Amino acid sequence: MENKIKRFSYNQLLVLSAFLKKAGAVTTIAYLQKTTHLAGKSLGGVISSLSRTRFRNASLIEPVGADNSGSGLRWLLNSRLLDVTRAKNEVTRLLKLYKASV
Repeated sequence: MENKIKRFSYNQLLVLSAFLKKAGAVTTIAYLQKTTHLAGKSLGGVISSLSRTRFRNASLIEPVGADNSGSGLRWLLNSRLLDVTRAKNEVTRLLKLYKASV
């Protein structure tokens, strides 16, 4: 899974970082908008790509039902696919590399 993470875009890494901060907890679109500053189609595209990222026939993130506020679906990180601590470290490292190259 770490090899797939290395190929993620900056926005994918931002959203994955938000999921990793709340590993094991259901994440809403409102939370992702607030923590990543992505919204609308750009956030939807990233969510879509992360949900289509598959490893061992399982998705990286999975929908877990509609949000009560009516703002889309709620999502859950599939923590069976990766070691959360190692993934946090790798995502943090990659985000720093992106920022340094800009």
